[in-house]
Amino acid sequence: MKSILQISHFQITSYLILLISILFSICGQLLMKHTMSNTHDGLFTWEFIQQLALSITVYCLGIVTWIFALRTVKLSIAYPVTSLNYVGILFGSYYFFNEVITPTRILGVLTIFLGVLLVVIPLKKSK
Repeated sequence: MKSILQISHFQITSYLILLISILFSICGQLLMKHTMSNTHDGLFTWEFIQQLALSITVYCLGIVTWIFALRTVKLSIAYPVTSLNYVGILFGSYYFFNEVITPTRILGVLTIFLGVLLVVIPLKKSK
């Protein structure tokens, strides 16, 4: 089994594409929240449609990069890694929308992050 230091350039690129997918997804979700939070003038105004189109486009870029990542990254690894969306949404919601981050939420995010590490870090097989 390869160690972390022996990961090829190709694998690093694949995981970078997966990370970009996650970032697009987080940004798309935050933009959707922003769009829906600023509908004071009503739905379906020109400004609303532009903001909604932007948020959906960014989210769709996340889907496209996800598809490219799946070409080379095992689904059993890629899908759990996407739970990093929870981490990004938590901090993005705090930063952009002044949502409260409680100690319980921090514990939950740390649990998710540790779970992702357990899925991604290769372990030696016992003989």
